[in-house]
Amino acid sequence: MTPRPLHAANDVSVASRSLPTGLRRTNFRRLADRGFGDQRNSYAHCMSWFRGQLYVGTTRNMFQLVQLAPDQSTDSFHLWPVPVPPGLDATRLEQNCQIWRATPPDGRFEMTFESPRVDSQDGAHRVWRDFGYRSMVVCQTASDASEALYVSAMSSSKAPGALILRSVDGVDFQPVTEPGMGDRSISSYRALIGFKGRLFAAPAGSGRMWSNAVATVVLECRDPLSRRWIPVSEPGFGDPTSAGVFELAVFEGHLYAGVSNPFTGIQVWKTDAEGNPPYRWTQVLTGGAGRGKLNQAVMSMFPFKGALYVGTGIRRGGYDREFKTGPAAGELIRIDAEDRWELIVGQERRTPRGDVQPVSGLGPGFDNPFNGYIWSMAEYDGCLYVGTYDSSIFLWWIDPGRVPRGAHTRMRLIGPQKIVEREAGFDLWRSPDGVRWFEVSRDGFGNPYNYGVRTLLGRETGLIVGTANPFGPEVAVRTATGWTYAPNPRGGLEIWMGRPDFAEESSGDGPSGGAVNVHYDRAMYEHPLLRSGEYLSFSRFSNYGFWEEETPSQKEACENLMERLLGFLPERRGSILDVACGQGATSRYLSRFFGAPNVTGINISAKQIETCRDTAPGCAFLLMDATRLDFEDESFDHVVCVEAAFHFRTRARFLREAFRVLKPGGRLVLSDMLFTRAAESRSPVLDPRNHVGGPGAYRDLLLRAGFEEPQVVDATDECFLRCNDHFIRYALMKFLDDELEPAGFSAVMANRLAMLLSVRSYLLAVARRPWIPGDRGPMTMTERKARGAHQPPWLEDLMKRDRKKDEERHGRMGRSAKAHWLLASVTKRQSQLHRELSLLLEKEAEAHDALDQWDRRSAPETPAADRTAPGAQDPAAAAAAGRSADVKSAGVARLEARAHRDLTLRAEARTLWHKTVTALLLRRSVPGGARVHPPAAPGGAADDGHE
Repeated sequence: MTPRPLHAANDVSVASRSLPTGLRRTNFRRLADRGFGDQRNSYAHCMSWFRGQLYVGTTRNMFQLVQLAPDQSTDSFHLWPVPVPPGLDATRLEQNCQIWRATPPDGRFEMTFESPRVDSQDGAHRVWRDFGYRSMVVCQTASDASEALYVSAMSSSKAPGALILRSVDGVDFQPVTEPGMGDRSISSYRALIGFKGRLFAAPAGSGRMWSNAVATVVLECRDPLSRRWIPVSEPGFGDPTSAGVFELAVFEGHLYAGVSNPFTGIQVWKTDAEGNPPYRWTQVLTGGAGRGKLNQAVMSMFPFKGALYVGTGIRRGGYDREFKTGPAAGELIRIDAEDRWELIVGQERRTPRGDVQPVSGLGPGFDNPFNGYIWSMAEYDGCLYVGTYDSSIFLWWIDPGRVPRGAHTRMRLIGPQKIVEREAGFDLWRSPDGVRWFEVSRDGFGNPYNYGVRTLLGRETGLIVGTANPFGPEVAVRTATGWTYAPNPRGGLEIWMGRPDFAEESSGDGPSGGAVNVHYDRAMYEHPLLRSGEYLSFSRFSNYGFWEEETPSQKEACENLMERLLGFLPERRGSILDVACGQGATSRYLSRFFGAPNVTGINISAKQIETCRDTAPGCAFLLMDATRLDFEDESFDHVVCVEAAFHFRTRARFLREAFRVLKPGGRLVLSDMLFTRAAESRSPVLDPRNHVGGPGAYRDLLLRAGFEEPQVVDATDECFLRCNDHFIRYALMKFLDDELEPAGFSAVMANRLAMLLSVRSYLLAVARRPWIPGDRGPMTMTERKARGAHQPPWLEDLMKRDRKKDEERHGRMGRSAKAHWLLASVTKRQSQLHRELSLLLEKEAEAHDALDQWDRRSAPETPAADRTAPGAQDPAAAAAAGRSADVKSAGVARLEARAHRDLTLRAEARTLWHKTVTALLLRRSVPGGARVHPPAAPGGAADDGHE
């Protein structure tokens, strides 16, 4: 069995251009939360539709159970995430797992069954028979007059053993096995499925180790009421190191078994289940699909459009301390009916049988290293949905010194708090063909405690999502005095339902929404200098532009930039997509050459889309995410993106989407900014996973997306630095003319300084989607020229700039930078002196007030006659005169204090201005602008220039 070649991906994928759109985050509605009102219901461990109703089986107190496992260590934690009382064991823990049902979307959930209490194995205690219901399937066997609901249970080590239950009415559930099928050490069945009128199951746990099977075997029952189960596979499938059958699936007339192996990696076997047992099994996949033990277990399997999809993982959330495996994220693999497999999501690698690359372009865990499991899958309305287990929330409680070695770099660069803010909560993805993938949610539907999609269930009525959320009723929190436990209103399992008719909101959700959306709007509508539109000549451009020596204004610079980008195109005709179109100025410029009906702009901000329609009437504007375009394949002749790709999560996904919607021979042109790693780790709107080291790495990124003949030009000096020079001068003029308050000027300078220290390079790039061989007949000379690499004349001039001029400028600006740094130091000291004087004057005013109050209290009451007697000594009058003088002095002191505070603000503003100009001059003093990588920001991590 060999991996499929990359060019064969289309054999399984859908060829039609009219692919289903699928559900978005806004198409989902929560049906239940907080564990159906009991937060000890941690997992929606299994689900099924039965007799027109949705049934959900729960597992309770999951984290207390994990803590009781014999191999569980809490040394890495500041405090275990949920409270575990001392001396707690299975006899005292609330393990009464439950089965609930409802009729979505409007019906309320009701509990129909709860685990009973039974005698423990030693007869000394009463214990809950089941602590979790792990699998659920509807099947009609020889015992059944009609379909029945079968449920597999988990039991504690003190209970008699795991059972499989049967119900014909959804209320009365009776065992159809002996405890543990005669082996009371069997504590769990993970896989349960119906096939050819028979029921198949596999043990998946023993004793308190309910993820380690006592026997790796598939069991079959033709008549469940007889309680007769027989093995139909060889123990371990002939491999004694196998650790259990985690998943069973039916595909193309065969039963598939996913086998866990902590030493060599997963195996997948299949049988037609014909003849006498044990059946003949064929190995389909082995050795973890070339990844070895990093693909330790099969976590999910699901058939979809002619292939069986297999999700992998490493037990314990992606890091198995017992077998020293991981940390690593899960992969997604698919197998066709002829036993050929290909990697969909995962780590590219070299195997003895050839190189393997993910056909989706996504790395392990959908490019999320914390997605330890590909945990659940389901089909709905023509799309495959995949849910993950995301372990990032544990960084809240883990001691940084005990973080697994593979995560050290990420922790150091980003920090645990920011990782949790960005990553916590399961990921849910969808695909119409198994190759193109779109995010539905990356944050657990807005709840970071929803760390996994434990179950997915598709039906005509909607897609049901059951979560794993064991963080209730209390959770560990850090307070000023240390760690403690506090109530958690967001703990407990949740049930969600997705349907196209559920109300959508223009919220900019998804990878490029949220904080980025807010950042876009604030930058364009609330900036103290840009909101009036004067600086941009009321053009509604919002870019750095391309500055020549004689460029007079920002508007002209932005038009120059558009002209440079369009210069990469051999012809200015056809349809063009303007990605992240801002307020519509770029689309308006494009309409001059392509015609408004041929220009389409997209943006994630509904507010900006409305502005666009006013700016460029006749062009089409749509609310859309650049990393999940809703257009059909080969929709546009050109794609342009101006200064936006650094916000996308990630550039690679955007480039793949741009490649898809381009027609063969179409070009992508863009301008983009590259940031230092330190800046990406600090910013709330930048993602460290989006880091690109330089022009060479950017070129490689374009090639990996499928483009050919990429050209990448470093235009940091012409675009980024010259724009900053012009903008700083403009802001200074406004400040000196008192049109900009000191606080506003300081904010503008602080922003410019941060950008100068953060932006590594400003790039212009172009790449072409390859022509399809044989798509046309003989070409004319003009067509051949159009198909070749196009290099505009301005680019040649740019690349031939006089280096002598740069060297001269280097010396001049270096000296100027030193002078500005000295001035910054002087004004900083001046600011400190003004602040100290202001404080002294405020203290003086307070002293005058205190003296005035003392005089008022101590002055004696004097008769009126005495106060008016001529020549008489009047102490009260003298005191009053003194008070008046003191009040005047206090007022003067306050006025002086306010004046000095204003001087302090102005001095601080000048300090920031000097520092900003210094940073600009230092950046521009490097020969060739920023073509030599600038130094990292002070205190930031050095950037090595590699991706």
